[in-house]
Amino acid sequence: MHYTWSSFIDTASEIFNPQPQGEVATPQDPFNLNADRARSSYDRPHRVTGNAVYEFPFFRDQAGLAGRVLGGWQANAFFTLQSGTPFTILNGADPAGTLQGIDALVGNAIRPNLNTTLDLSGMNLIDIRAAGGASLFSALVAGQRTGNIGRNTVRGDGIANMDFGIFKNTKVHEGHNLQFRAEFFNLTNTRNFGTPNTAINSGANFLNQWATNGGNRRILMGLRYTF
Repeated sequence: MHYTWSSFIDTASEIFNPQPQGEVATPQDPFNLNADRARSSYDRPHRVTGNAVYEFPFFRDQAGLAGRVLGGWQANAFFTLQSGTPFTILNGADPAGTLQGIDALVGNAIRPNLNTTLDLSGMNLIDIRAAGGASLFSALVAGQRTGNIGRNTVRGDGIANMDFGIFKNTKVHEGHNLQFRAEFFNLTNTRNFGTPNTAINSGANFLNQWATNGGNRRILMGLRYTF
């Protein structure tokens, strides 16, 4: 089992867009790079991972018919619990032409102004949408170059995933084995959504994480003969 507690701060996380809908790989103000100093897009304050392998102790020698049927079982599991991804609220437009020409190559990095006293960093996406969604921000008007909300000030939901497998090894005779395996990926069928659309002019798609692929449970079964 392994636990990591960390803090990752930068002014840019990638030369290419690390999250096309939630962060653009250029500062909103090319003359003020420090205004983009914030949590990195790769910041995950908490991460817990663990794995286990357990070989059932009974009938290990697999003697007789009962041993062949009841012996040779093994189970394993791997789990991950991790903080969500930080991302940036975007204005969706560049009224002053601050990034004119650049935005055609990398996207529009202009941010809006904050229009609330709520601490958005401590709220999940459901709370933000319930509190007003896009109305918590005000779009820039003609002549305004940049907004006052910081980069990566909102964090998506965390990740919770468990994979599980169970195996049955049966001795056929010396040097020959038959293995049955069943593997469950995302055993609990937990939906781990991606970064949603963060442009305040995107209408109903704003912070709609449910429009991303949250994944689902997958089960694989196989039979293998080794000799």
